[in-house]
Amino acid sequence: MAKAYDVVLSGYYGFGNLGDELICRALIDMAIKAGIDKSRLCVLSANPKETSEKFGVAAVDRWNLFEVFRALRQSRSLLLGGGGLFQDSTSLRSSLYYWGVVFLARMAGVRPWAFGQSVGPFRSKLAAKLARNALKHCSPRCVRDDNSAALLSSWGLEFFLAPDAVFALSFKETEKASDGDVLVFNVRPLPRQEGGVKLLVREAERFAKMQRYKLRAVCMAEEDLKELKASGVSPDCEVFLLKGASDVEPAFEGAAKAAGMRLHFCLLALMKGIPLVAFPYDPKVKSFALTWNIPIWERGERFDSLFSEARQAEGQKVAEAREALRKSFDSALKIALGDEEHWNVNRS
Repeated sequence: MAKAYDVVLSGYYGFGNLGDELICRALIDMAIKAGIDKSRLCVLSANPKETSEKFGVAAVDRWNLFEVFRALRQSRSLLLGGGGLFQDSTSLRSSLYYWGVVFLARMAGVRPWAFGQSVGPFRSKLAAKLARNALKHCSPRCVRDDNSAALLSSWGLEFFLAPDAVFALSFKETEKASDGDVLVFNVRPLPRQEGGVKLLVREAERFAKMQRYKLRAVCMAEEDLKELKASGVSPDCEVFLLKGASDVEPAFEGAAKAAGMRLHFCLLALMKGIPLVAFPYDPKVKSFALTWNIPIWERGERFDSLFSEARQAEGQKVAEAREALRKSFDSALKIALGDEEHWNVNRS
């Protein structure tokens, strides 16, 4: 029986989190550039109507197991597409859900594969066990950071390392960040960590005032906006809630410096050539910062010395990351669809 889809994408899609929506867009773009027609792609989404309209692909309700299984039965592969899908920082539900999707794929006779994953951290043995079991059945497997690579290696699972999928997207570099007059910053909720967000906001306000910068908060999800308001941010702070890729350019316009918590805020600032300081609330953010020589903010530190170390990312290095990503994805896709017998990507 002919299959309707080549790839069903599963991730944290349709929840209004810009980072995950950018991952979805990037994976769809790379698949199309690799020769997959849009009609051959399907996304599991919490808001399938919006996802279908936004990306021009088929989408089904991720919570409707009958629809999910039917889509999988009609597909050649299931792609666990980027992001921190396997972790239990907030609860066990994420690891349990994606383990279940892989289980359904196996029941449907579909090949699961994983690309651009951050795996962990785990607080419970059950979450780690679910992740290991699900990833064991994925081939190929790609992770985006050194911590995840070390974890998969300890599990005895073969993998390769590639940059975050969002590097596949194109954004304009900010024109002469040195001439900008805006400090852009991002906060997000911090489970079980008190005070960190307020400290970051206070330091951003202090530094902006000292440098005579305008202050702009860039929220990548509704929960970021709620956290920002709860921090007691100054009413003079301009606030951007990013809904889609088209919001990125105005949000970073005129930026001289950037400071942020979310991985994809940091990645966007990097791609746009803005000197950046990162608050590593999660191991994936710390790994990203270390890879790109981004200064790391610790509570109580002042931005002054950190920004003296911050440098605009080299355009050539970003271009190299984009090319490495494209090659890795093209090869992984061919393997997942059975067009290559061996892993011919750079493995670790």
